[in-house]
Amino acid sequence: MSFTQAMAVYLPHLVSAPLLPLALLAIAVLALSTHSAADTTFQERQMQRQKEESGESVALTKVHAIGFGFMASLGLLAMWLWSNVLVYMSLFTFGLGSFVSIQQSMPNIMKRLGLGRGNSWHHNGVAGLLVLSWFWNRNSSHAWIFQDILGGFTISLMLKVLKASSMSSPTLLLLTAFIYDVFFVFVTPYLTSSGESIMEAAATGAALTVKETIPMLFRIPSFRPNGGEAMLGFGDVVLPGILVTFLRECDARLEEDQSLSSAILIGMDSATTRRSTALLLAGSTGENGRRRWSYYLTAVLGYAVGLEMTFVAMMWSNQGQPALLYLVPFTVVPVVLLASKRHELSLLWNGWGGLDGGESEDDDGDDEKGPGEENEKGKVLVI
Repeated sequence: MSFTQAMAVYLPHLVSAPLLPLALLAIAVLALSTHSAADTTFQERQMQRQKEESGESVALTKVHAIGFGFMASLGLLAMWLWSNVLVYMSLFTFGLGSFVSIQQSMPNIMKRLGLGRGNSWHHNGVAGLLVLSWFWNRNSSHAWIFQDILGGFTISLMLKVLKASSMSSPTLLLLTAFIYDVFFVFVTPYLTSSGESIMEAAATGAALTVKETIPMLFRIPSFRPNGGEAMLGFGDVVLPGILVTFLRECDARLEEDQSLSSAILIGMDSATTRRSTALLLAGSTGENGRRRWSYYLTAVLGYAVGLEMTFVAMMWSNQGQPALLYLVPFTVVPVVLLASKRHELSLLWNGWGGLDGGESEDDDGDDEKGPGEENEKGKVLVI
């Protein structure tokens, strides 16, 4: 089948329910959650460090990334073997996580609506009402509405809690999840007596004998008489979202570094520094004075393409697909290529590390940082 023929067959499905609404939902949740979770100012980064020290937030490491595959595998096997018991634990966990995430999001939502920040009674009331509405209607035909709303808030909270300080950790996490996803979708049918995929059976609740469903996924019905729905696990948004959040922070840091370094050089009176200043300003704005393309948008657009490729593969094969098989390369590879072209891959891969507030070896201790400012020598080293 040629590309033109394939598009003629699959395009009507890609731009209609349930695939188009599911794609728009996943992309919107990814973009909004990562935009909100990113710490783009010096004050926000300081608060993030305090949260990590107090245990309110988790700094993702390579150990976490490698351990994810093992822990996720155990959890999936347990859900497959004891689904009738663990489904109730998943309902409780989802409801509690949704309540906390809505509660924490309410002050900003009310502020944006011009209603002030409200108080704890307002926040708890709205959160409790939404969670109870989902729980009461969880087995009805319109349960997906509440589940998708709560899922968006839950993912937003998870991305605020799970943060990365370099590109290496979330990339390793995605590679581990890539292998995990492919194994449990494509390999496990050859290992089970029924020939079923453990991932699909656990996600769809095929092994359940009680009238409940696993709530950890987005659901969009087909709105057709013969029924059916499209589903996407929360992990297919959260795991790429950790990398996308870090990339948004990178864009902000690089812009800060360029601006601060330019300001330093502008204060030096020589032809050499003036030429260096022009180069720095060109690097921050791109060619023809235009603002350069961001890593954040590169990753979001790559995620969107990867999601559409997942749907195409699903229709072509007529079976469920491991979304991360397509999401990981389309999200990671464009960013790596762009960073390599700009000679910034090493910086992104290792992060800023000790440059935050640290002293260089030739620092005589005379330089002081004012409130809300970062060490200027460290900034110059980044460029």
